[in-house]
Amino acid sequence: MRHLLFICCLFLISYSTNAQLISSDQNKSKSTFNDQTFIYLGVDVLNSFRDLNPNIDHLNTPLGERANEIPRWLTGYSVRVTVPIMKMLKVNTGLSFQQNGESYNWLSNETDSSFSYQTSFRYIAMPVQISGEFGKKIGLYGACGLTPAIFSSFLQKQQWRNALGSEDSQDISIQDDCNSFIISFQADLGLHYHINEQFGIQLTARYRKQLNNTYREFENYIHKAHALGFNCSLSYQF
Repeated sequence: MRHLLFICCLFLISYSTNAQLISSDQNKSKSTFNDQTFIYLGVDVLNSFRDLNPNIDHLNTPLGERANEIPRWLTGYSVRVTVPIMKMLKVNTGLSFQQNGESYNWLSNETDSSFSYQTSFRYIAMPVQISGEFGKKIGLYGACGLTPAIFSSFLQKQQWRNALGSEDSQDISIQDDCNSFIISFQADLGLHYHINEQFGIQLTARYRKQLNNTYREFENYIHKAHALGFNCSLSYQF
């Protein structure tokens, strides 16, 4: 009788333990927040423009023809990593090549004269964001945070045609009035498709808004860039 009770007890304990393990595994499988570490290689395609105002604390110079500038599409490149810090949140950081800019196009109403330019402000940036991903095979991804950046170079490509139809162009790469450091707010929202356990593709809408002036304190204008577009990244899970 004692042996029978002992065997029954062992059976119940074994069954209870096994049920707890199964329950634990099921609960784990039902967790839809992705808490893995990923590294991303990405490309940005962003429509960039600016808020431009006279520097009223300096000379209060009118905008002139710069008021007629228009947006332009620019590309950027990044390598970043997301590391979980708690169940639902990760830290997202890395290095990126980032561009802001605008363009201008003038055509004479009287002759064949024209003048145009495309301006690029280039930076090496280090975004620092809080991010999260909800879903397994296809995850809904979101991130927001700040992107400090160091000024790298300036480039303005100019093209013109005179009244006689003669055309010419030049590139201007020297710009001494740029701030050496800018900081921007950046937000991403999109989808992360997991091809397999290691590789995936992430496509996100990206918005970036510059918080300080592109130019130095005593220059003619207050220039703050903003950009809206897409980022496409290849992901690898550690």
